[in-house]
Amino acid sequence: MRQQSIFAALALTTALIAPAAGAKELHVFGPSTWDTFAAGSPEEIVKKVTDDLDAKFMAKFPEVTKVWHDARGTVSDGLSRLRNAQLAGDPIDVIVCAANPVNTSFARLGLITPADSLVEQMKGRFTPGSVENFTVGGKIWGVPLSAVNVTTFFYNKTLFKEAGLEPPKTYAEFLKAVPKFKEMDVIPVVHQGKNAWMWPLYYMSSLAETTGNKQLEFVEDVLKGNAKFTDAPSLKALQLTRKWVDDGLVDPQSNELDEDAMKSVFYSARAASYFGASWDLPAVKANAPFEWGVFKFPQYEGEPGHPVAFGGAESGLCISSTSKEPELAAEYIRFAAEDAQTAALLAPVAPVATSHVGVAGSTDPASKDLQTYLPAEKFLDWVWPRELTETIQRSVQSMMGSSITPEQAAAQMQAKLDSMVSSGYKFGN
Repeated sequence: MRQQSIFAALALTTALIAPAAGAKELHVFGPSTWDTFAAGSPEEIVKKVTDDLDAKFMAKFPEVTKVWHDARGTVSDGLSRLRNAQLAGDPIDVIVCAANPVNTSFARLGLITPADSLVEQMKGRFTPGSVENFTVGGKIWGVPLSAVNVTTFFYNKTLFKEAGLEPPKTYAEFLKAVPKFKEMDVIPVVHQGKNAWMWPLYYMSSLAETTGNKQLEFVEDVLKGNAKFTDAPSLKALQLTRKWVDDGLVDPQSNELDEDAMKSVFYSARAASYFGASWDLPAVKANAPFEWGVFKFPQYEGEPGHPVAFGGAESGLCISSTSKEPELAAEYIRFAAEDAQTAALLAPVAPVATSHVGVAGSTDPASKDLQTYLPAEKFLDWVWPRELTETIQRSVQSMMGSSITPEQAAAQMQAKLDSMVSSGYKFGN
């Protein structure tokens, strides 16, 4: 009798803790700590907007009893963390996916499933360029849900006025201020050169102009073997990039500075400007003790293309290729990407602009200026294979540090690609 009572008690306990028939759970995976809603906000803010979204979703879909979130690790370890979790059989339905790895890794490695039909259902919702940032090989792999960032120069208005310079629209205009800045003992442009990944922004911006704004097509031709990094448009872009140092605009000691050191030089008015992106806005607003502004990458004389900004939507939601609940994952993404939910999720980061037509960006003067840059172009390091990107970063960094010439940088970049091709690399795979 006592044994029967124990079994009865266990059965009752199991019934109390077991999920109801038809109940489902959803698992949202962030490859790194940055792959969350309201990324970069304090933890309590991230938790609040996430909990609010999940509560609304579960109210609409009562069969869902729990939404799990797992975002850990560094950005550099994000790919391996996702692959390891999928190989281990961990439940993953939705992935908070940055556009960079979607383009360079996630789609190519089959870690996510195409989202063409899902995006088609939301036709007209997204701002120009947002869906394109998640398009690889003619397929859409993620649903944009993102603040929009753009590359830009930040400048000290006081120093520019003292130098008799308006925000330059051309390289030649900018160059005229070098002697005056030298008299003032001010660096015209400082850069976070220790961060090798930032140097190719100069090369990308120059390549847009030397290719007549066909930089993406040119890069794809190079990767397909139909063009080379040593060809005239690429070599000229590298030469123009190097001129920033040779002409005295960019501080030749920049390779000794990380991001914090660069910004310290700028905030202390020892440098008049730096080339970064709108993700720096919060820091500049909080720390610059002077009147500041932004201006677009300048126009080179005689080049067929016009200046562009790179960036756009940088985060979205993807469906894991290992999801056991792909239809439910799609419902969660569809719900989160509605204008009302997107507005709430992005509000804490005060975006310059957003991936959604119906979700407005900030209205401060700098944001309004940056909005005129849109639509932004896709970062080219989202197109280059990861291994090649590392070589391009190091080559441009060495070139800007005067260790190698533009011709040597181009040769190094092409040699790396040739080596990858001989080892089996093929564009699109």
